[in-house]
Amino acid sequence: MQNMTDFLKLIIVLTIPAVSLVAAEPEEDTTGINYRYRQNYDFITMEDTIFTFDSEFVLPDGYQHADSSELSPFQNYVANFPLWHQFLPIGNWKGAKEFDKTEISRPVHLPYRGLAFTRIGIPIRILAEYLHDNNRELEFEIAPINGERLKYSKWLFNEVVYGPRKAVQYREVPPRDTSLSTYYTFMKTAMHSSNFESLTYNCDSVALSKPMPGDIFVAYNENSTKGEVFVVLHMLVGKKKDNLYAVATGCKKPCDFHIPLFNGDRNNPWLTADQIYELGQDYPNRGFYRLKIR
Repeated sequence: MQNMTDFLKLIIVLTIPAVSLVAAEPEEDTTGINYRYRQNYDFITMEDTIFTFDSEFVLPDGYQHADSSELSPFQNYVANFPLWHQFLPIGNWKGAKEFDKTEISRPVHLPYRGLAFTRIGIPIRILAEYLHDNNRELEFEIAPINGERLKYSKWLFNEVVYGPRKAVQYREVPPRDTSLSTYYTFMKTAMHSSNFESLTYNCDSVALSKPMPGDIFVAYNENSTKGEVFVVLHMLVGKKKDNLYAVATGCKKPCDFHIPLFNGDRNNPWLTADQIYELGQDYPNRGFYRLKIR
């Protein structure tokens, strides 16, 4: 009888479904703002909160955010760029502090490495990120200071060599892979091959009264060795009022992308187009430009 009892217990044990002792991984929250942002901005490193113009700033009376339906895909991409929170200082390429948190309005969340991330290189970086996030990497090309156009599609089969006056030339090499690391290497080549004036070669001129998110304001001296570059990040519109803008920039040497302190108020970054234009008053060449997105 004891043997029969043990036999029945064995049958019961063998017929009970096994229970996994390994805890199931929690499902990713696909409803939060962080998840939604990471679908559109692959470079995001923040794991929880996303800071935006909507969350960081109170709009002036009578103004509202520009209607997304009236912006191009690239303009919407830039207008909704993620920001960092108000307590973060601006760091530089040496790992030191460039500006204290009280000396700027807000940092912009565009992580970087290397020496190419200067005020000149930032618009090129933004264009490269936009094309990557939209699976259009092969469309990435930049007019350099001199020489042939820098084309990612051509660079995959060639290396860049420089002739007189830093003129870009190509020399055939074995095909490269199309990894993100390879793409970023080309992007840095394009950034290093640019100056203030050559940025404008990649753009159409924009009337003083017509800047939009994604446009850039460039001002520089006669030989393009000194200047300023501001990216128009965001736009506010108001009935019978001038549009207002938030602009961001970098530094002469690489530092965090940021909205400078304007109006003596960290929470009031808004400028008119005329006020932005005056930021370049020390330079003979200045204007608004719109990157050509092919």
